[in-house]
Amino acid sequence: VEYYLLAVPWLKLSFVVPSPSSVLCAMALDGKIRIGFIVGKDNDAVEDPQYVGDASFLADMPAAYRTDPVSGEYGCPKAKGGMAHADTAIPWWIQKNHGDRCTIDIIRGDKDLTLARLKKNDVNFIIGYDQINTMFEGDWAARKELVGHALRECGNIWPTWEVQEFIYYKSRYMQACLDAGVPMAPTIFCFQGKRSPEQLLAEARRRGWRGFCLKLSFSAFSLGFLITSVEECTKDPTILKNYFAENADYPEFICQELITGFKDHWETRCFHWGYDFQYAICNKAAVVSESGAEIISAGRSDQPKQPREFVTAARAVAAQALKVLPKMFSKHGAEIGPVLNRIDIGCSTGAIHDKDYSWKEGQKTFFLNEMEYGGTNYFVRHLPFDCVPLWGEKYFQKAVEIMTKLPPGVRRGTKAAGVKKPATKAAATKRAATKKAATKRAATKKAATKRAA
Repeated sequence: VEYYLLAVPWLKLSFVVPSPSSVLCAMALDGKIRIGFIVGKDNDAVEDPQYVGDASFLADMPAAYRTDPVSGEYGCPKAKGGMAHADTAIPWWIQKNHGDRCTIDIIRGDKDLTLARLKKNDVNFIIGYDQINTMFEGDWAARKELVGHALRECGNIWPTWEVQEFIYYKSRYMQACLDAGVPMAPTIFCFQGKRSPEQLLAEARRRGWRGFCLKLSFSAFSLGFLITSVEECTKDPTILKNYFAENADYPEFICQELITGFKDHWETRCFHWGYDFQYAICNKAAVVSESGAEIISAGRSDQPKQPREFVTAARAVAAQALKVLPKMFSKHGAEIGPVLNRIDIGCSTGAIHDKDYSWKEGQKTFFLNEMEYGGTNYFVRHLPFDCVPLWGEKYFQKAVEIMTKLPPGVRRGTKAAGVKKPATKAAATKRAATKKAATKRAATKKAATKRAA
């Protein structure tokens, strides 16, 4: 299979296509790139008094993409308080600023996300809704399968399905980070079908733990988060038994030794595009802050001062963690760099009791806490600058990159020769058999000719 370049002069773009007569995916007849954005946020408001940017570009956004400030449901007009959040505001900004080169499709994850809808677009980005959201929607098993099927099979979703699963299943990126030497709290993975309260408690005791916490893969907003101790669970076995029973449907639990100094320090959330740092949010989550409310420091004068030491150290750990992400490739074989990722870094100064760890008490140790991607909270209204144009431009340019970047060895011109899809094992076996048969026929013919002579 050879690849060609399809030029669209009025857009100043050339698209990689499998044949000179084909038009990539669902590209509209006008040559514009169709970009889908899967949305579903109700907690990252742009039309908020704290937002420092100019939100006037949202004036004509339909109620269909605005959420009710109380219920979080879509369909609330602006006149009644309906709010646009980061996941709808960013594509709306792109349509306003790059509408001559692209067509935007805003896809509500809870209502409109289907395989057919995704296939209508050239590129789709997850920006506010993914499989984790399905856990809040009635029949979780059915919704998880439906949404998973669409994201898995469409072939034009970013990040790719492989990267999504790498992050959905916390054990995958955590184990990869441990293997790569990224600092992380002592961890036990509890896999569905291979876990029990007794086994977990025995392992925690064997490793010397005292306090520990449990959290779930495929979860958000601290749901399924439990803090307990070996002593408490020994005295009252129902603590773990109830947790295991209540969360039996989850594929894995992550159990980590309790970092006693965690609540005393900032957790630093580092936002990256590709491998490039963009900004950091320092916060103390409601579940660990003394006030019971989340505390945020993003660099504004009306917030606590952002600690430079924490940001610097967190950036170093986050850069290490980003390296373990699976590579992504377009359907034409070109490597595509990561899209938005958020790496959360914690700080420990307390005692660690795990027999295999040597973190020093009283000394700051920065470690990976969690990894998230494009559907995460962008903290738009807390920033000292307007991040909507920042992300809007990056998402648009990424779509262009996906559609135009050439695979290795392809030269710009009318025909991009020399790039072929890797042969399958079956195809290689068939070619070998054909070659062998041809050689045998040639030998037979040669022998017959010799006898006739």
